[in-house]
Amino acid sequence: MRKNNRYTYIIFLPAFLCLLLYGGTHYISLKYNSYEELKEHEELNEDYEINYVERNSDITVIAIHGGGIEPGTSEVAKGLADRMDLSYYLFEGIKPAGNMILHIESTLFDEPIGRNMVQNSVSALSIHGYQGEESMIFLGGRNEAYRESIRDALQQHGFAVEDAPSHISGMSEDNIVNDTQLGEGVQLELTAGLRDSLFVNGDRSNTTAVYDELMESLEEGTNHYLETV
Repeated sequence: MRKNNRYTYIIFLPAFLCLLLYGGTHYISLKYNSYEELKEHEELNEDYEINYVERNSDITVIAIHGGGIEPGTSEVAKGLADRMDLSYYLFEGIKPAGNMILHIESTLFDEPIGRNMVQNSVSALSIHGYQGEESMIFLGGRNEAYRESIRDALQQHGFAVEDAPSHISGMSEDNIVNDTQLGEGVQLELTAGLRDSLFVNGDRSNTTAVYDELMESLEEGTNHYLETV
């Protein structure tokens, strides 16, 4: 009987630990459905930061999964905004590990500073990270004119660009990037392979020539669009 009990513990203890770590509670399941819910469990300036600058620009550049959530997205968003004197907003994970718990879906992202900045903009550009070792940019969002200007510029600079698949297409009216004065924005999904190529040995303070090329592309595409607004 004791022998059987010992085997039972061996079999079920790992399963229990997995349930506790990955599905035991809403908090652990990485499924925050709002900023209000997130801040009940996470500490501002300890687990995450909100960094932004308002410059009264027609375009606001955002990275709502910045810092350690989708690494490299903050550096792209802020880099472009500083280069072009645009407003920017960064929601950044700063935990030592486990920052994906701070990932709120774009359609549910309701942190008030970020939402208000986007709502006060003519359009917006949202920078995201996506999986995949291939160096690729998936392009989405409801602002067709801006989207195509970005596509043309990226392709002219040699970047591989594809239309975003439906689950990351950025087409929902509830997506923060489309909560603008025009009701539309552009969403970029940068694969892990591409983001790795932007920095030297993973040091996000040390950018590469690929990063510079990306900045030039996004600036050209944004300027071309702004000429039509």
